Amino acid sequence: MPELPEVENARQYLLRAGLVGSVLGAPDITWPKTVRRPSVGEFIEGIVGRRVEGIQRRGKYLISALDDGNNLILHLGMTGSLRITNATQPEQPMVRHTFPLDGGRRLDFSDPRKFGHLWLLADPADAMPTMGPEPLEPSFTADVLAGILNGRRAPIKALLLEQSVVAGLGNLYADEALYLSGIHPERIGQNLTDCQIRRLHASIVSALSHSVGEYARARDAHWPDPPVALSPWSIRRSKGDLCPRCGIEVQQLRVRGRSSWFCPNCQPPP
Repeated sequence: MPELPEVENARQYLLRAGLVGSVLGAPDITWPKTVRRPSVGEFIEGIVGRRVEGIQRRGKYLISALDDGNNLILHLGMTGSLRITNATQPEQPMVRHTFPLDGGRRLDFSDPRKFGHLWLLADPADAMPTMGPEPLEPSFTADVLAGILNGRRAPIKALLLEQSVVAGLGNLYADEALYLSGIHPERIGQNLTDCQIRRLHASIVSALSHSVGEYARARDAHWPDPPVALSPWSIRRSKGDLCPRCGIEVQQLRVRGRSSWFCPNCQPPP
């Protein structure tokens, strides 16, 4: 599932591919349920002729500012990806929506499982849940994380998946951050020590920064068709795989319905 590094990779791709400054034509929306607000007709009408003035990311959301003050907001869902191509090229099989661009180009939104979403809104916050701090911003500190976890009695893995705790984290990078910090996914949030919180904060930043860097290198190496999904984490995620640190077999458990991979030796139970 696209998480912060994958969405940031998509943003950087769109910037490099020249979406900013492009004028949008009438999009072809083949799966109407993707458009959450407004209606599909109003969405299409509101897109036509608008110029893209900027692309930002908030958590797992892409926000394209348009020249009329509205914002085209996109969530990639579980398997979504974006490509800008020549308008004469055939569409790939899983392209659900296309956005004509000036200059004979086209923006394709592939969404195999149809879990992606689109909005056209003046305020991007209206499309999002309550969002916590951006983990790669300087304002996200260990003290901020400690304040968020104070009094929280849920398992830390479940808390990291709440976008109100840390924006952009999902299952994969939550597991990676817990593995790097040596914290068991079932440890209760409020029970983390100051030392564990500092390690967790550093591990969140490290895991995400490393992945963002890997995507940047892949874009340079494979442009104009860079990969949209890499596997840059260190915790193994298959039965029988061994911990790269201690050689013990990794284990899987479910924390509030979500699968979690961990090392029983490096991440001792609470």
